[in-house]
This record gives sequence, C-alpha cells and structure tokens, in this order.
Amino acid sequence: MFAPTFTADQIRRAEQPLLAAQEADDELMQSAAHAVAEAARAMLDDAALPDDAARVLVLAGPGGNGGDGLYAGAELLLAGRRTDAFLPAGKAHERALRAFEAAGGAVLDALPEPAAGQGYALVIDALTGIGGSGALRGGLRTAAEWANASRAAVLAVDVPSGVDADTGAAGEVHVEADTTVTFGGWRRAHALSPACGAQLLADVGLPARRLHETLGDELAEWAADGPPLLLANRAVTPERTWPEDLYPMRQAPVLDIAPGPDDDKYSGGVVGIRAGSDGYPGAAVLSVAGAVNATPAMVRYAGPQAAEVVRAHPEVVATQTLEDAGRVQAWVFGPGAGTDKGAADELRWVLEQDVPVLVDADGLTLLTTHPDLRELVRGRAQATVLTPHDGEFARLREAAGVGESDRMGETIALAGALGCTVVRKGRATVIAHEDDPHTAYAVDAGNSWAATPGSGDVLSGIMGAHLALMEAKSLGEEAALAGAVAVHAVAAKLAAATPYGDAAAPAGRIAAFIRPATALVSHA
Repeated sequence: MFAPTFTADQIRRAEQPLLAAQEADDELMQSAAHAVAEAARAMLDDAALPDDAARVLVLAGPGGNGGDGLYAGAELLLAGRRTDAFLPAGKAHERALRAFEAAGGAVLDALPEPAAGQGYALVIDALTGIGGSGALRGGLRTAAEWANASRAAVLAVDVPSGVDADTGAAGEVHVEADTTVTFGGWRRAHALSPACGAQLLADVGLPARRLHETLGDELAEWAADGPPLLLANRAVTPERTWPEDLYPMRQAPVLDIAPGPDDDKYSGGVVGIRAGSDGYPGAAVLSVAGAVNATPAMVRYAGPQAAEVVRAHPEVVATQTLEDAGRVQAWVFGPGAGTDKGAADELRWVLEQDVPVLVDADGLTLLTTHPDLRELVRGRAQATVLTPHDGEFARLREAAGVGESDRMGETIALAGALGCTVVRKGRATVIAHEDDPHTAYAVDAGNSWAATPGSGDVLSGIMGAHLALMEAKSLGEEAALAGAVAVHAVAAKLAAATPYGDAAAPAGRIAAFIRPATALVSHA
C-alpha cells in the first residue's frame, strides 16, 4: 500500500546494468523520453487548444535530463506538435539535439519576454533532474525563473530543477511544476516537495520489480548502515486520466471504520479529548468535530467547554474534568488547552494513562518547556504521537537537543530522541517512529486548502479517533496515522470546492466533509 522511494544514488546504481545492456545508443533515454512525450500530450489534450496554439518549449540542460527533454521534443514534433528548445548552458546532449533538429525543432537563441512566453501552452523542464546539486546559477536560474513567470503548464522531467532529489528541499529559485514524470521508482522528492505537482511514474526499462532486485543485491537498504527508507503516498490524486503506462502515486491506506455485527458504541474505539479553554472555545468544538465525524464510536470530552461541545455535538459525552471522563482507548490533548500549571498537570495525568496519547498545539508547547513531561513521553509503553507543524517542530527539536538537518532526517531524529511517534504536519506530512530509525512515511496532501486556522484541531480529532480504533481492533499504526492525514487532506479539498472553482475552506467546513472524504478514500 505504501510506495517506496529511492535516493538518487540508488537510482543511478540500479540503472548501471541496464545502461550496460543497451543494444543501441540512448535506448534507455529514449524510453524515458517517450514517457515524457506521453505526459506532455495528455497535458496538451487537457488544454483543448488548437494545434497551432499548443506550442511546447523544452528547457534542456547539458546532461542526460536535457537529453530526455530533447528526445521527447523530437517525438512531439513528429506527432505534429510545434516544439522549440532553449539551451541555457549553450550546449546539450549531442545525439538528442541532433534528433530534435532532424525532427524540425527550432533552437531559440534567447528566451522570449515573459509576456511573449504566453504563446507556449507547455514548458518541459529538463534542466537538471536528479543530477542537480546546490543552487541554480546563471542560465539555468534564468530559465527556471522564466518557466515560473510564464503562464504555461510545466512538466518536469524526473525532479523539478532546483529541488534536491533526496531531501525535497527547494533552492531559492526552483521550478514549480504542475506535473513531474519519473522513471522506474519514486525519488524521495516526489513525496517531500510540493514543487513536483502531480507525480507520474513510468516503467521504462527500469520497472519497480527490477529496481527492487538490483537494490536488494547491491545496497544495505533497511539495514543499520543503509539510508533510511521513505514510504510515500498521496492523499488527493490527480483527476485527469493519464496514459495507461503512467502511474500516479498511490493513495494512502485508511482504516476500515465500518462497525461489525458485534460492535457497539464502545467497541469501535472510544476517544477522549481535552481541548479548548475560555480563551479558545472553538478549539474544543473543532477537535471534537473531527473525532465525531471520523468513526462511529463514542467521543468523550473533558474540559471547561463541555457545554459548548454538547451544544454543537449532542452525541458527545462531556464532563468538566479528566478524572470523570470515563474509559477511553486513546486520548487527544492540546488544542487550545492552555499552557499554565493546570494544563501541565492535566497533560501529566493524560500521559500517565495506559492508552495511546496524541499531543498537539498547546500540549506541544508544554513538552517544549517542561523537561519532566518529555521524560514521561520517553518512558511510556503505549504509543505517544506528537503532531507539530514546522514551527512547533523547530522548538521541540531545540528542546530535545536534536540538530538541524533535512525535513525527513530531523523528523526521524526527533522521534528517536523523544521515544515517540512524530507526525510532522504540512503539505507533505512526514511520520517517524521511535522504534524504527530506518523507515519514515510521507503523505503528500495534494492540495494546501488545510492551511487555515483550526484545521490542525480538526486533524487532531480525526487522528485521535483513528488511534482509538487502532487500539480497540489491534490495527496498524501506519494506516491509522497516514490514513487520518489523507482523510483530512481530502476533506479540505472537498470543502474548498464550489460550482465556480475552489475557494476558502474554513476549519468548520473541513470537519463537515470528513464523512464524504472517508468514504471517498476508503472506496477509491
């Protein structure tokens, strides 16, 4: 269900025997170029432009990535698509360039002014691919800036230029792609960088089966001295239909929430929620809304906003204090709960319970400022899940003494340092567990409509309900966490939809779409 991703070095090593076995020059490159051309044709067909308006510009770098783009351009030309090329480094892969020119392609002496660039319907970014390192400079930087300034759709070859293939980190200047097509296996950046847009995988000469066999023979993957494995999924997949040999990234697995014939309101995973305060009453309502709509099981609320919670959700059992809440299979603590001594005492009580605990928002602030609470987290036998956004993560990282590195590496390190599971929220959410420092999970939301106040409170409720279901049914934690992230992302996308296009998706509206999002993801 989870798709493995690979480092650039692993991809290069897996390609070597295939390159050595080629029967003709550039055989593998031309197979990759065919996939690029197929993706380009699909994007042009979607634009529904007349042939004379559907112009393509290939931005070709000097290496193999540029060769992929030029061979793809030659194929588009032979299919009747007007295609130009620009070589920002002043040179290109020689055989690919000859094929492009022989097909009738024109090489521009200079990029047109951005306004004139509107004449291109599609730009193919073939500047650097996985071979790029460091910041884009000179003509490559200018070409990337031009691609972003044009109104054309952008198709990136392998990885958008200026984006690190292994970490997903984007340089100050990088290409923002609408779609990225890659070959044989996913790169880490496809899960970690929103700049990739929609991701497509082509089995061209390097099918996933052969990639796994080669890596299994040559690399210490999953071993203590090997690179960590990143398993990836996407929440909202592209709506367009792609050619049958181009595959979008898989949707994240989601727990089956349907009750069985012997289930009742208690057996499906009762979640307890401590959220909200007099200053932030909405946090309680939103977190509870996430849980109520996530699974059929009971939701218990404990806190000062009990009356408001029951007014909004009469099915919730609400009390003023944690001690009176009753039995649960998981606790959620933090959204709007406060950071004073009373809140710290409440978090201490929650962490002492023998059930999974999710800590968010103010709870994370308390962990940052209270070393004794961090020690409680480290010593827990049950699952502890921390859900920081990047700002909260940075503070936790400093408090735990974890050094700064790339987004995936930091998340793995913090999970190990705190002895817990870390769900680092964002457009690309990274999940790491304390007991597996060599594996992480990533879910690309596929949209950013969840970047709105209160959205994280809703997610805490969804995730808490899924953790309770996991505990009650002895299900897998990865599906509980990644699935909750996916449901939340799909709910945000559904909440943003209007008959006229997408618009704002307030947190309360996101909560209202959790049920259809769950059904959509579960039955996709």
